Amino acid sequence: MFVHSCRTMRLAEQASLDTGVISSDDLMDAAISSAVAVLRRDIEYANLQRTLPRVVVYVGKGKNAGDAIGIARELGYPSISLRCAAPIEQLAPEARRQLDLATTTSDVSFLPEAPSPLGTLVIDGLLGSGAHGTLRSEYAELTSEINRLRHSCANCSVLAVDIPTGLDADSGTMDEHTVRADATLAIGCVKPGMLADGAENCVGRLLCVSMPDVNLPETSVRVADEGILSLLPRRAFSCYKNQAGRVRIIAGSVGFLGAAQMCAEAAVRSGAGLVELFCLPEYYDLLAVRMAPEIMVRRVKNFADVPADGAQAFLIGPGMGTPSEKNREALSGLIENIKCPTIMDADALRLLAIGDLPWPHHPILTPHPGEMLALFPQASSLTRTETAAQFLLRHPCTLLLKGARSLITDGSSAIYNSTGGPYMANGGQGDVLAGIVAGLAAQKLSCLHAAALAAYLCGRAATMAWAQQGRPLSIRATDLFPFLTAQFP
Repeated sequence: MFVHSCRTMRLAEQASLDTGVISSDDLMDAAISSAVAVLRRDIEYANLQRTLPRVVVYVGKGKNAGDAIGIARELGYPSISLRCAAPIEQLAPEARRQLDLATTTSDVSFLPEAPSPLGTLVIDGLLGSGAHGTLRSEYAELTSEINRLRHSCANCSVLAVDIPTGLDADSGTMDEHTVRADATLAIGCVKPGMLADGAENCVGRLLCVSMPDVNLPETSVRVADEGILSLLPRRAFSCYKNQAGRVRIIAGSVGFLGAAQMCAEAAVRSGAGLVELFCLPEYYDLLAVRMAPEIMVRRVKNFADVPADGAQAFLIGPGMGTPSEKNREALSGLIENIKCPTIMDADALRLLAIGDLPWPHHPILTPHPGEMLALFPQASSLTRTETAAQFLLRHPCTLLLKGARSLITDGSSAIYNSTGGPYMANGGQGDVLAGIVAGLAAQKLSCLHAAALAAYLCGRAATMAWAQQGRPLSIRATDLFPFLTAQFP
């Protein structure tokens, strides 16, 4: 889904209405139907609706209220409770129509005070993306109430429609009472403020809702939604392993054997035809016994013995540690001779930052914020978007800047990831991600697409694992593996 300003979205909607082919009510009905379809496909909300038997919709006066009421109605809740910021007589005509429709299918009630949070889906339909500035008191009281409900009960989930109330859709400025949503339905497009640093704590997961009747131009900045799955390689029936890509990996050392194991297995599960792990003699016995049988573990006297040609992707760094001076020199010589995409992760990034390794010919860098700061100290005073743009001016590459809303960019296009969640905040997730990037790059995806698709797949697999396990505080990186393969054609 593309990223557009509120003004661009508003003009596109008006252009659709001006054709006379579609009405404002029709546009709202289409948006509601698309939003509900997204929710029903989403693994988290398909699971949540079974455990959250009650829905409370917070509404203002505008069209956003109509979207929220319509979504609650089409989700099939037999009773809908409303908390209103203004007298119901002040509802916009489109919103009033949705309320009238809801009364024909559901028992609609109006709550004079805060509801109990237990087993409740809260839908934020107070203000839409066109609202700006400090929240008025009647809205601030209700947004604060929503945040208290969410904080007081783990069995309460907040879904924002279009944008969390209190977040400026264009700038990302947040009112002190801005709604903290677990997920936000981005309708028609993603607004730039939703991608601002810190906004992810209000937006939560981004659920992209397309509006086919509204024509929006393409932009160089977008958010990965399920449409990115179309990039997954489709194979001829006659495909064999040498056509599915060879990945060569340099990873692992004493104390960090699991990193090599996870990234290598992830490369296998991404569909790479052949995966080779190269290791020094002192680590060979330790690594060989841990690896899945599909992974070829190669012992080399030093990194000069690793062949630079014949592979479609290299992955260097997970758990590699600090090689000796002789092996750093050998590794530098290897990198200078590699002509295929080279994923630099973990220890490789650290060595790159201090100048102990050369710049690869086709680099894909996968830093977390701390590694990014080592690579580019100027990042301490810049936003993530600014960091990526300025870094790429100096160091051309494909950058996968990890975080709650991972940013993937090559300088000409930027893709923000929409999947995953805080349950991924533990060791090993980056190793799995790096392995998937390498496996997809080996299958001839562009560096940008390999990195963006890998981030999307890992985040979606994590959400699948999290939902299946009963929504625990965190999941292990290896829990992703069964769900990674489930997403491939």
